[in-house]
Amino acid sequence: MFNIAKCNNCGLIYINPRPTAESISKLYEADYTPEEITDESLITKTANWKIIVKGILYKLYGYIGSLPRKGKILELGCGEGAILEILARRGCEVWGVEPNPKAARICKKKGLNVVCGTLEEANFRDGFFDAVIMSQVVEHLPSPKGTLKEVNRVVKREAKVYIYCPNVESYLSRLFGKYWHGWHIPFHFYSFTKKTILELANDAGFKVTKIDTITPPHFFITSLKSFLFGDSDNILAPIKRGKALDNPFVKVSLLPVFRILDFILKDKGDCLRIELVK
Repeated sequence: MFNIAKCNNCGLIYINPRPTAESISKLYEADYTPEEITDESLITKTANWKIIVKGILYKLYGYIGSLPRKGKILELGCGEGAILEILARRGCEVWGVEPNPKAARICKKKGLNVVCGTLEEANFRDGFFDAVIMSQVVEHLPSPKGTLKEVNRVVKREAKVYIYCPNVESYLSRLFGKYWHGWHIPFHFYSFTKKTILELANDAGFKVTKIDTITPPHFFITSLKSFLFGDSDNILAPIKRGKALDNPFVKVSLLPVFRILDFILKDKGDCLRIELVK
């Protein structure tokens, strides 16, 4: 049983008790391992048109639009390498760190330079990267401050760090309550607000150059599926049901609604977008 706690001093929200390293590793293996591609049929290259389409969709949804088009870029928790492929096509030199062995192997089959493990285990040299991306990662980390300090070590002076994570103060958090996707217990160890993410960045030695919020359609869809199917006895997890809602056309059609809501409900969007500079 995991409870949600809040620090009386800084307001940071976290789960307590935290799962053991062994138990969380097994949960990740069961829930986060790619299923649609087996080890025997790993793809070796993503079609160029698919990379272009993904880039357009990421931009529409609120991701990676402001990221650089050159330099050495590192993504933490890169998954199967979708963002790295987009950045590589832009002309960036890309590296990734991914703890899931199967996802890391898929990246390598695509020709991406990915280390399987944690950032601390990767042991990159000081001041190597021009930018670092942490998309839906910081809330999973056992020690966000420790990892951000390691990020500080491996980036150059004036390097940018881009963080995207759920906003616990969002209007969708209030709307969906316990079904809100951002809780994702026990995978999400922490839930951040603008205040707590700012304090984390400052403690790790970064300056915050930009912070705002946006609501990507798939954030809403994930919460909606949890609300619709979360109490069901069906053996499939809510995220794997209601596949019709995952259609890109559904997500794109919802964009105007969420852009209007984000404008009206300022700073209450479902995703925090933070840019840091060393």
